[in-house]
Amino acid sequence: IKLLNSLNIESSIIEEDNFFKLFYSIEGIEKEEFKDIFQYLDEGKTFYKTKKNNFLDLEDEKLCEFFYLLKGLNYDYKDKEDFVTFSKNKGYYIENKIKNNGLSFIRGEKTLEKIKSKLDNIKDKEYILSKDFKGTLRNYQIEGFNWLKSLSYMGFGGILADEMGLGKTIQIISFLLSEKDKKSLVVTPTSLIYNWKDEFERFAPTLKIGVIHGDKKSREKVFLDIDEYDVILTTYGTLRRDFNLYNNKTFDFVIIDEGQNIKNPDAESTIKVKGIKGKIKFALTGTPMENNLMELWSIFDFIMPDYLYTKEKFKESYITSKDTRKDTRLEDLKTLIHPFILRRTKKDVLKELPDKIEKKFLVEMTEGQRAIYKNYIKEVKKNLKDNKENKITIFSYLTKLRQLCLDPSLIIDNYKLGSGKLKIAMSLIEEAIKNNKKILLFSQFTSVLKNISNILESKNIKYMYLDGSTKAKERVDMVKEFNEDSSIKIFLISLKAGGTGLNLTSANMVIHFDPWWNPTVEDQATDRAHRLGQKNIVEVIKLVSKGTIEEKIVELKEDKKELINDILSGDLKDSKAITSLSYDEIVELFN
Repeated sequence: IKLLNSLNIESSIIEEDNFFKLFYSIEGIEKEEFKDIFQYLDEGKTFYKTKKNNFLDLEDEKLCEFFYLLKGLNYDYKDKEDFVTFSKNKGYYIENKIKNNGLSFIRGEKTLEKIKSKLDNIKDKEYILSKDFKGTLRNYQIEGFNWLKSLSYMGFGGILADEMGLGKTIQIISFLLSEKDKKSLVVTPTSLIYNWKDEFERFAPTLKIGVIHGDKKSREKVFLDIDEYDVILTTYGTLRRDFNLYNNKTFDFVIIDEGQNIKNPDAESTIKVKGIKGKIKFALTGTPMENNLMELWSIFDFIMPDYLYTKEKFKESYITSKDTRKDTRLEDLKTLIHPFILRRTKKDVLKELPDKIEKKFLVEMTEGQRAIYKNYIKEVKKNLKDNKENKITIFSYLTKLRQLCLDPSLIIDNYKLGSGKLKIAMSLIEEAIKNNKKILLFSQFTSVLKNISNILESKNIKYMYLDGSTKAKERVDMVKEFNEDSSIKIFLISLKAGGTGLNLTSANMVIHFDPWWNPTVEDQATDRAHRLGQKNIVEVIKLVSKGTIEEKIVELKEDKKELINDILSGDLKDSKAITSLSYDEIVELFN
């Protein structure tokens, strides 16, 4: 009778194309016995009696770790081969297991050392930014660019999980520009697609961008010429509808923004996104995933299918298992995912950040909202053509258009067709709350703030509300409560009422729901959060409805500043600026 242990294991690793083979045998043990051995290990038994009446020492740590290694490589006891195959992306994990558990009897693992070394030193590798890139990357963004380049060079995908506001979009744009000869697909939420387009045009104007979104005719037109574009932008909803059109298309890169959109592995949208063929895939998400392991699995199943095993095996290993090794396996999981997730928080890169980060979000209206807006524009143009309205009447048209951009329910009773701005504002608020932020939201229209407050109440989100009717003593108490109570996440403030005299330094995000031309007024509002005593980076987001009067307002030249301020403030009767604008210039605002 023999006592068998790790000294009786023969094992070696051989590289073949894009994968490795781990060969193995254990003296005196038949392969069909492995199933029972795994069961004995799970039950915590100390010995296993073999068919040849020998004993396998299950207290030998190296032997146990070798069996766990096989299990981690999707070992199948029904398979009669004397090896298991694993992808190169598992090289880092296997090399760690071999080194940390003293499995030196596995020969040939030097081939894995190269992969581990590259991934360990990934931040030290430097790639050259394209000369056509029109932006400036901070040091941590350059690290992100190099990380994306290194992973793609090695044939691996990854998750860029930087905290909201650290510029994941610009890192991806700089990466795709450096791969200009490749074809890419970027999938975004509907509310962000034109923001992406705007950023591409700003930072990478030499890339040809195709937008597959909107009506069927315009989508099919881009599909016909799809190979002419460097980057295709589409949305999750549009991709779901157009899925069959992608059947014969393989992209070099597929990138999904707001990766939490595929957190439910069984959702139709998730299945369609994972069905798009791409050589390398990256996911962006600003929401930490540590508390939702199935969300983590689903995103990994997109970037590198099977890397975290099947859904059932993943659940069994890391979620539902009650055996004594669960904690050890969770440490294993951290090792598995470590090279393929890059997450930096604002605290990590504090020294590199300005104390205020400003962003403009181009927001698409809902279909119903857009239809109403277009009909009203048509009606206004007809009125202008039929009779030359006086300028005051024309500016009342502009005010109504602005309200349609924000939320048509402000002026249309029983309106039920949604608002693009409300949708993205709530998306930003919910993500910010997940990241433990406190938010100030400003609007010129108190009716907008009241609509937002109704939504917050329906979602049980604690908030405060301040407008011109709030008494001075109340204001002081509200400011104190907001700054001291961490459970109150958002303060809704009327722009005129909250422009001065409030010290809200507990907030680290400011959302301007409607554009305000006069930078002094806008900055005064922003400075409620961004002022002396603020220890956090303040992120300022300005929402602008795409293809509307709002975009016109933002684009108008400096010499019209006084006029625009009059339009936005509603001070039209005594506006000197009105007289400086010709009739044709006013009409142009409606085009």
